[in-house]
Amino acid sequence: MNEPERADILLIDDDAAIRTLLLSALETRGYSVRWAADGKTALQLLSSHGFRLIITDIFMPDMDGLELIMRNARTSPHTPILVISGGGIYCGPVEILKSARHLGGSKTLEKPFAIADFFASVSELLADEKACVARA
Repeated sequence: MNEPERADILLIDDDAAIRTLLLSALETRGYSVRWAADGKTALQLLSSHGFRLIITDIFMPDMDGLELIMRNARTSPHTPILVISGGGIYCGPVEILKSARHLGGSKTLEKPFAIADFFASVSELLADEKACVARA
């Protein structure tokens, strides 16, 4: 298997166990990853650093993933966003993930997901991002 080109990825999830697992898995594959536990902190990182991919949960404190997606669409519309969620108290994952796509998410995964599906999505979005940059 080919090693991925190093990519700056921002991982946003308030669940420390999920964040640690995904951070470790991405770094093991050679990706450069920064993380945030909420959308507000993520926006601060986005304003000071260019990322090639954003991976975000939806339900988080301070600022949820949907607001983050909308704000990012205005400031960095070409940065792909992988949205991961298991839904919430008031809605199931399918509905919230549809909303995330409608607001600007590039691809969605319902929690729990297979790590192979996660890496396939990451690879696909980074390849799409690279193709968009090449065409520009």
